[in-house]
Amino acid sequence: MKYYGDYHTHSRHSDGRQSIEQIIEAAQQKGLKEVAVTDHGPLAAVIGVKDEDEYGQIKTELDAYDDSESEIHVLMGAEANIRDRQGTLDIGPEVIAELDILIAGMHPYTMPTSLQDGWELFARNSLRHLGRGQREKAQNANTKAVVEAVNNNPDLDILSHPGLFFTVDIREVARACVKNKVLFEINCGHEQPGISDIIEADKQGAEFIVNSDAHFSDSVGDLDYGSWVLEKLEIEPERVVNRQAGGGYEQWGKNQKTCTS
Repeated sequence: MKYYGDYHTHSRHSDGRQSIEQIIEAAQQKGLKEVAVTDHGPLAAVIGVKDEDEYGQIKTELDAYDDSESEIHVLMGAEANIRDRQGTLDIGPEVIAELDILIAGMHPYTMPTSLQDGWELFARNSLRHLGRGQREKAQNANTKAVVEAVNNNPDLDILSHPGLFFTVDIREVARACVKNKVLFEINCGHEQPGISDIIEADKQGAEFIVNSDAHFSDSVGDLDYGSWVLEKLEIEPERVVNRQAGGGYEQWGKNQKTCTS
């Protein structure tokens, strides 16, 4: 399958090892028509932006990029971290309003909103190997956090790498995505979710987006895992929003505003 764009990449503003210019150049070389820079929210240790103000710096860089001589369109986004069982994100509404694309996912070492949520999500998740009971409690808490994030954040476009780091009930998560028109990501950087979870999401009627989650220039637009799994499972191309024939962000993005040229 050929793709219109890659909508999940990270620059040096968070934990990427590439500049924004390098992301754009790599996307051009892969023949993409769109690419989004989606650096991590600030409240995940090591991987996040320094603070929310850094998104203003990213926007300034993107606004200064002159794509008048290029066929590629560059979008501003963010990958927010889910902080608690109520689905609270670590990016506030003022920043979200300035984004083209909002992604959200669960990541280790995220600052919770309360000690109780820190225990139920992050500490309990580290204990999931101690037995079935702990695994079930961890999965239930993780599932609630993700489902509430999908339900309670109307600007959310994409759920990133469902089930990575934090096991969830894919059926419940996929149903929430369908209900709220949130795209279920097939993440090629982590090769996540696995085949069985994608089958379940497909059964629930989820719409998919295939992204690289690139942290290095040579990974931007590397979407081979998505192509392989989609072909293997015979998922209809129409279910994949960023297929080349499907058009770009204007066809599926929620905010429908242009932050960059």
